[in-house]
Amino acid sequence: MAGRTGRQGSGRNDASVRDLLDRMEPDLRLLEGTVSVLRSLSETNDGVEPVALEAVAYMAGETVERVTSRWREASDVLRGR
Repeated sequence: MAGRTGRQGSGRNDASVRDLLDRMEPDLRLLEGTVSVLRSLSETNDGVEPVALEAVAYMAGETVERVTSRWREASDVLRGR
């Protein structure tokens, strides 16, 4: 019986981790797009308004915070915390 309980708990953990990873995906895509934009800007050698860079940095910063938070949650679930 103990083995069954452990597997059921593990199933809940797996579902929780999958949910957290699924919620990370849109943010990871946004970060990937942000990096592409920054690469393009760096290759064009055109002047970019500081306010535009500030907006990109703000957006990316919030996204990184969300991904980091979900990553920590998933790690905690896997570690049994």
